[in-house]
Amino acid sequence: MDAISNPSDIGPLAETTDYLIERASVSIGRLDALVSASFASPAWTLRASWTGYARALRLQGVEIDDIDVFSWGSGVPVPGRPRFQTTIDHFAAFTPWRDRLDQTGRHWAEDLPFTVRPEPGRGRVPVLRRALDLLTDFLKADPSIMAWLALPVFLHRLGLTEVPLPCLVAGDRQLLNATRERDRGAAVRRILRMLETAAIAGRQSLTAIEDAHAISIAALVGERRPSSLGRLATLLMVAPVQSPEAVARRLRLTLSGAGKLLARAAAVGLVVEVSGRRAWRVYIVPDLAITLGFVAAPKGRPALRPRLPSPDRGLAEILAQFDSELAAFDARFPSASK
Repeated sequence: MDAISNPSDIGPLAETTDYLIERASVSIGRLDALVSASFASPAWTLRASWTGYARALRLQGVEIDDIDVFSWGSGVPVPGRPRFQTTIDHFAAFTPWRDRLDQTGRHWAEDLPFTVRPEPGRGRVPVLRRALDLLTDFLKADPSIMAWLALPVFLHRLGLTEVPLPCLVAGDRQLLNATRERDRGAAVRRILRMLETAAIAGRQSLTAIEDAHAISIAALVGERRPSSLGRLATLLMVAPVQSPEAVARRLRLTLSGAGKLLARAAAVGLVVEVSGRRAWRVYIVPDLAITLGFVAAPKGRPALRPRLPSPDRGLAEILAQFDSELAAFDARFPSASK
């Protein structure tokens, strides 16, 4: 069961730090298990990195939305979005952070800008609480974006997650100035709620990527010339924001051919057009278009999850189509079959 949308509905217990730690830990564990076993883990990790990095930038005071980071990561400008100062590279820390996340076998205390001092009874502290204490110490030593990005690294190196979960970037600027334990405790509880929400959103994102894969395969089965559409579907897994110019460059197509290919992809539900223009259009995968606010979420009962087409059914359809085409050929050229 997912987390309750309003924790206050269950009374004062929801306000205790221990209870929030338990809820957040359960949500993180579910996400970790799903990502560890999913074929879509690489694509999800990249998108989760963009989501987490956008949150870290906002914690640094940068006015930026998730779509701006997705646009940067996909290499496709989105019309109507504000431009950033060219003298400041807001994305300079992204690659070092990804490299740090991918490092395996590292002790959690390595490459930290502060000296970790063990406290009495430290072994009895929950792992998640220990990670938040390290985040606080990191912020005091180096209040840069790398501090906000450190939480997923701590959670992985401390053993709470089997794989790095970059969407678990969370923080509260109150930690920078909290001098009283009461203020710090309130900030910690807010972070725990953020982590629970981020983990739930991460599961939804993973499900959406897996569903998109099934929709892509179903669309390719029904296409007579699926090669270009298949290459586009693969590209969308790692670059969910696209334009005809970007597709033409990456798939080595003409600009006209790339535009027609994206129109085909939109017709079968692989992308949606979000720029509302006739020229220089921009397309985004449907789940992100809803999440980022470009398209309204569908109302009513949720649709059933798409299923991968059965190989036997696909083969039967192909054979039936072949038989019908052969019969039409015989009817048109009867002498050829004698």
